[in-house]
Amino acid sequence: MARSLQPAHIENDGQQKQRTILVVDDELLVRQMLQDCLEEYGFTVLTATDGVDACGLFMKEFARIDLLVSDVLMPRMNGFYAYQVMCRIKPGLKAILVSGYPDSADMINEGNINIPEFLSKPISPRELISKIHAMLGNV
Repeated sequence: MARSLQPAHIENDGQQKQRTILVVDDELLVRQMLQDCLEEYGFTVLTATDGVDACGLFMKEFARIDLLVSDVLMPRMNGFYAYQVMCRIKPGLKAILVSGYPDSADMINEGNINIPEFLSKPISPRELISKIHAMLGNV
């Protein structure tokens, strides 16, 4: 099962420079690829290695974080639980959770009030940017 982004060139129109995205993934290569893709498109990117690290960073930086992009299955704290913790600090936080395991989407949607968007790995940069635009707009 592939756990990386599919390569594709994305043109930066320069409209996303004020937006900050928190990227969380326990796999270094995936985290770096997400960061590179989003920075190439003009976003400011903060990264964390798992849900525990992400929550700690979020507590310090929540005011400037516009969106969370997180893997679901990670050691110490999964991405969905970390998202729920972050929503207690910043209600209405927009999030995209990603996973290579289809059952992860069911876990996220079962009886939860704050339901983030979900993408299955592997994801393409175009798919990710399109989803981010739909959630944040082109501002």
